[in-house]
Amino acid sequence: MFFSLLWFNTGNAGIYGKGEVKLSPNLVDYFQDYLKGGHSQTPLMFIIAVDGSYAHFWFCGVGQGNCMASDPASMVKPCEDGSGKECKVFARNRTVRWKNGINPGKGKKSKFNSKMSRAEIVAKLTDLGFLGNATTTKKVEKKKEEKVVKKYSLEGKRSLALSWDGYSDLIAGTVEFNEADYKGILNLALPNNDGTCEGSYSLQADGKGTWQISCTNNMGAAGTLKWIKDGGVTGIGRDHNDKKVKFTVSKQS
Repeated sequence: MFFSLLWFNTGNAGIYGKGEVKLSPNLVDYFQDYLKGGHSQTPLMFIIAVDGSYAHFWFCGVGQGNCMASDPASMVKPCEDGSGKECKVFARNRTVRWKNGINPGKGKKSKFNSKMSRAEIVAKLTDLGFLGNATTTKKVEKKKEEKVVKKYSLEGKRSLALSWDGYSDLIAGTVEFNEADYKGILNLALPNNDGTCEGSYSLQADGKGTWQISCTNNMGAAGTLKWIKDGGVTGIGRDHNDKKVKFTVSKQS
């Protein structure tokens, strides 16, 4: 690793590095030397091997204008000869031109200065993705946590106890559960040979839901229901004449 003094043509955009690269600790030291410049010399180009293991830099003497040369790519060759690897320009003057997905390659965000301490240089190179373990060339998307939905799976018959304003006694019977996709079928027989009722219920993931029944005696009712912790069900509602209907279904044995 060394530095030279040479006029340099900076017009060839293909010499600038792109993609993921991490600098070794030694290269950070060389980069600090490069940023400081020398007597009557200012930083011109900092060139590195694409694996971040080797560096070669150039200064421009005061009074040499833009340091023009006929073949910019030839200035990369000493780095490749010394490292045995492909090399690209990492920085031009004191601006890091290597684009890795974080560093824009221009402006204040990419610019360093000669008075920065090593700690400041390390911190800024880390922020730009050239030090540390973070991947810079691909955006890492945080996987959304999937909400665990409690499944209700009920089949068979369960005992039903229903109170319906207009009936003096508690109505006892059964409910046949045939649940799919949080929906099921209700069946019950009314006392005094008043007929039968059929209906349905629909649940949400939190255990709450709605129900409705229609009966052969032209009566019907609807309301809400809730699964309770012991596995039973409670429901409330009103019929077509605004009479209260309440029921409970026994817990699963």
